[in-house]
Amino acid sequence: MKEIALAVMRLQPLHNGHKLLIDAMLRETDAALIGIGSIDKNDERNPFSFDERKAMLRAIYGDEARLKVFGLRDIGAQTKREWARFVLSEIARLGLIAPTCYYAGSAEDGEWFADVLPLRIVDRLNEGGGANATDIRKAGSFDDAPIPREIQHFLRNRR
Repeated sequence: MKEIALAVMRLQPLHNGHKLLIDAMLRETDAALIGIGSIDKNDERNPFSFDERKAMLRAIYGDEARLKVFGLRDIGAQTKREWARFVLSEIARLGLIAPTCYYAGSAEDGEWFADVLPLRIVDRLNEGGGANATDIRKAGSFDDAPIPREIQHFLRNRR
């Protein structure tokens, strides 16, 4: 049986912790599903559009055939189980292969899917250089941020 990994992230912006997680998914499984969250938001916490975030992924991974990206709107889920069910229903609706495991950057991030899929933790904070998108956005400059070089270039060209 093929192993299909799932991770949900906002990528506001894509940082070293995200890259560490996605690299592990591609290295350890047959395919990786990336759900980009909050695609219906455009505010201080969500300054990058869905298309820009997909472009960030392409800047690093090109047209990697094993990487499938899809968008997720916010649904105001009342429970973690409700959110997980919504994500899995979106995967089915889009005709994507059902995931067999969930990758998260911390145990707290993984709680959303812990009752639904086997969980794999990739320590994005310690191994990813302390990457945190909120801190990166607040810094105002991306030059010294824990962001992959390709993303720094992408963000400089966006200004």
